[in-house]
Amino acid sequence: MTAYIKSISSDVVLLPYTLGDSSKLKKEVYFEPAWIKMIQDNTVAILGWIQYEKVKWLQNNNPEVPGLVYKLAPMDEKMRKLDRVHKLWDGILECSNVIDVFTDDPIKTKSYDVDHFIPWSFVMNDELWNLMPMDSSLNSAKNNRLPKWDPFFRRFAQNQYLLYEMIHDKEHIHKLFESCLRDNLHSIWAGQELYRKGNSKEEFFGILEKNMQPVYDSARRQGYEIWNR
Repeated sequence: MTAYIKSISSDVVLLPYTLGDSSKLKKEVYFEPAWIKMIQDNTVAILGWIQYEKVKWLQNNNPEVPGLVYKLAPMDEKMRKLDRVHKLWDGILECSNVIDVFTDDPIKTKSYDVDHFIPWSFVMNDELWNLMPMDSSLNSAKNNRLPKWDPFFRRFAQNQYLLYEMIHDKEHIHKLFESCLRDNLHSIWAGQELYRKGNSKEEFFGILEKNMQPVYDSARRQGYEIWNR
């Protein structure tokens, strides 16, 4: 076998390594200099590919844990990108009242934050479909807790549907939406289903609930507390 491997490497294709003539645990492994140089020259790309394959395996075997790639290499909260989403909601507030999900009062333009319905510490992303305007005074109180699904999800979905309507009805809102695409809309289901033109209110609510509730339930099973607002 050793002789065959050597013949393949010399006559057919240069293999990354060949084996020596010693037996069992003493057998030598000889790496080809050309392959060593290739690995050294492409170390960053190779390590990135290994990490990518590791993340795919982990995600496939842990479907209830979203954003595993961010949990393996946690993102600094200072790198979060909410500025364009805030500008989008500013534009919407100029055109319409938006009712706070938790207070049932109109959002005030200069005193609201953009926050996550399902906590950022669980999803580890700033996806538009999970973001909402809310009273600044309540943001720290909510912290890393989950809102009660009922009645808050339907209120949240109502604001999301208002955003959806304006995206397709008002050109300047659509432009603000497009500015969010690079940083705040990576989920395929959201781009292809949720924000596509032509959804009725019932269809929009159904798509949002179908995709958000499993994530919400997973966070609940993993110990996230309910915020008793």
